[in-house]
Amino acid sequence: MHTFHLSPRGLDSAPGSAQRPWATLAGARDNLCALRKAGKVTDPVTVLVHDGRFALKETVNFGPEDSHTRYIAAPRARPVFDGGELLTGWQVGERNGRAEWTLDLPEVASGKWFFRSLFVNGLRAPRARLPKFSPDTQGAKNVFRIGEILHPEQTDLFAGNDTFKPVPGQVQNWASLPDAECVLLHYWIEERLPRPALNPRTGWLSFARKSAFCLFEAYENAFGKRDLARYYLDNLFEALTEPGEWYLNRETGRLHYLPRPGETPANTAVSAPLLFAFVRASGRFFNDTINPVDANATVHVRGLEFSGLTFRHADWFSPLAQLPPFHRKPYGEDTPIGGSVQAAHMVPGAITIRAARDCAVRDCTIEHAGLYGLEFDEGCRDCAAVGNHLHDLGAGGIRGGGTDLDGHLDGRTGHLTISDNTIHHIGRIFHQGVGVFLGHAFDCVVAHNHIHDACYTGISTGWTWGFRETPSRNNRIEHNLIHDIGAGILSDMGGIYTLGVQPGTVLRGNHLHHIWSQAYGGWGIYLDEGTAHLIVEHNLVHDTKDAPFNIHYARENVVRHNIFARGQHALASVYRIEPGSMSATFLNNILVGPSGKLFSGGYKGDISRGALESNANCFWFPDGKFAPSGHPDTRTDVPHNISYAAWRRTGHDALSIVADPKLTEGRKTWRLAPNSPALKLGFKPWDWSKCGPRPPAKRG
Repeated sequence: MHTFHLSPRGLDSAPGSAQRPWATLAGARDNLCALRKAGKVTDPVTVLVHDGRFALKETVNFGPEDSHTRYIAAPRARPVFDGGELLTGWQVGERNGRAEWTLDLPEVASGKWFFRSLFVNGLRAPRARLPKFSPDTQGAKNVFRIGEILHPEQTDLFAGNDTFKPVPGQVQNWASLPDAECVLLHYWIEERLPRPALNPRTGWLSFARKSAFCLFEAYENAFGKRDLARYYLDNLFEALTEPGEWYLNRETGRLHYLPRPGETPANTAVSAPLLFAFVRASGRFFNDTINPVDANATVHVRGLEFSGLTFRHADWFSPLAQLPPFHRKPYGEDTPIGGSVQAAHMVPGAITIRAARDCAVRDCTIEHAGLYGLEFDEGCRDCAAVGNHLHDLGAGGIRGGGTDLDGHLDGRTGHLTISDNTIHHIGRIFHQGVGVFLGHAFDCVVAHNHIHDACYTGISTGWTWGFRETPSRNNRIEHNLIHDIGAGILSDMGGIYTLGVQPGTVLRGNHLHHIWSQAYGGWGIYLDEGTAHLIVEHNLVHDTKDAPFNIHYARENVVRHNIFARGQHALASVYRIEPGSMSATFLNNILVGPSGKLFSGGYKGDISRGALESNANCFWFPDGKFAPSGHPDTRTDVPHNISYAAWRRTGHDALSIVADPKLTEGRKTWRLAPNSPALKLGFKPWDWSKCGPRPPAKRG
């Protein structure tokens, strides 16, 4: 084992010893590559990274030749790899009675640099926008709503458009409008429509991209309403009115910032990012080169590890997106579209690992970045993200996934370990970003993570709609703590979300609470389209806008030994019942009100017929008002309310009881009294205090 040293006070021309360390991450990589080529280093290498700030002016790329190398923080060191440029030389003036700082940046005026993020004293500063939206419960209320659309009769989800009419007086033909972005909020996505153009004669507003989805807020059959989408205008100079806001003029290169109370140029650190990604590590697939090679001769990155490091300050961009192939119209469709169609799936990671084996990111911090924090892309196996702290991210926290069944086998991703991470304040730009997002992935463990303050889903696994076979299988989602997500920004979201057939996947022992959507959704555990062959057990889910447990449509799942409590609209729901297939066996669960419904059916089928095989459950409504089961008022073909007696007459819950389960609610776990009637039914208790990250010594 060889050990080298890296320090901000070193030189890349030095030998890399403790006395004469290297200076940059790229320099360490290049020096090690040269030593290996010369035959002077053949064993695995450890690079001890010493304390201090390392300036990153461009993304550092690693390849197969950089394998078997660990970059780890030296004892008691807290090294920071900083992708930001500290801005100084401010001119102090005034704008509309408020203090204003300005700074002229020639690199911006010449087109060599442009940034969409600014960080002030360790906080992300909002670009000037109208209204004053922010990705939290209070700021989510500050939005406009579209006034009129061209084709209100076109209600197909993918009937996107590039034109709408604002409510009169809300949008003007401001000088900076062409450089602004309209951020649409509807269904389960945000979309960024660039280059707004207002026709002053007609009042219609058009954009350079069309939206992916139609311009309604949500499905009509959710609550019988058909509101139009919400939006805000981002990067609008005329909206520069509040302390903490900023605007960068792309043409003149002038940066404007309105300081917060107490801020002066002397006591304020302002950083602008120089890059989008900190690190990219990639092996080489056969189609990465034009040279003829064996299609199965992938050259992997192996044994590359980063440990104890901080990566700070990176920007974001709007990736070009397209509709999924199975939704694409055969002729005449305009692309690209305004955003990802789910989970910010087009947004890459600020650290990306691809075509890799045995690579890891451990005990690192990724902060103030504009994309996903960390990505295990196609062709990754036996890789790990353990003990990291990810926060203030533009999209989600950690994502992983490879090719689907139609892709090359070498692109399959699996055997990932994503555990003991703390992920919070994500979705700052791409509000549909997910805390941990597994697309096509197999044999993964997502455990003991703490996810909070997100705008969309906490954990998502699966990436195939319907009952087709998928690569997703045998994933363990367990002992995670997920809370305070949604913030009323998007709909159709949940604490844990699954999609498609996933045999062997288990959702076990997770604690989820305070999940709040916009129009509909806000479920705790959400089995979406085609979810099949899952076990959902020992989860504690409470205080949700919709049901703590929900199925869209599914088959042959087992739901047992869970506590589902205080869902505003229902305690369990199935939105679409497919004839001839049972969505789930629902046994030995505890359901606790208050709630609008016990079991709720959605837009298709009858909740009392073919949705759930429900039995041996314990139901309790502490206020004494037992909620009926039933369907939304938008349905006229099935009962709106089904009494518990009528529910049982349909063959459900013959062994179930209505009784106080004698629960004691604690901050970290809920406990049952030894004489709880639920225990006599066969309910198996669980200790949810072990949810969330463990101390390093107790990690598996």
